[in-house]
Amino acid sequence: MDPRLLRAEAAYLLPLPASPAEERARALRLAAAEAYQAGLGRAGQALLARLDNALFGWVRRSRVRAELEALSDRELADIGVSRGEIGRIVVEAEKAATPRPAQRPAGLRLPHPA
Repeated sequence: MDPRLLRAEAAYLLPLPASPAEERARALRLAAAEAYQAGLGRAGQALLARLDNALFGWVRRSRVRAELEALSDRELADIGVSRGEIGRIVVEAEKAATPRPAQRPAGLRLPHPA
């Protein structure tokens, strides 16, 4: 056997040099795959946060409600709350404690690769 490669054999065995357009397309595919994986991670975290709130949120809310209801009318008046507002305060405290995902401002444009 001849150990030298023929040009036709080399074309099958050796990778072709990539053009700049092919390199850009490959880089875009890699960036898209990374963004997809990051999106899946964020979606999983959001799902776990919703599940945590569904399972354990009522415990936190009932604890806050019990602490406020244990206060006397005088103590509630000192902090500027009436007994009828306790339910609303519990709901507002839960909304304030829930983390919201950061959103891109409406006027902000993402840079496009050249």
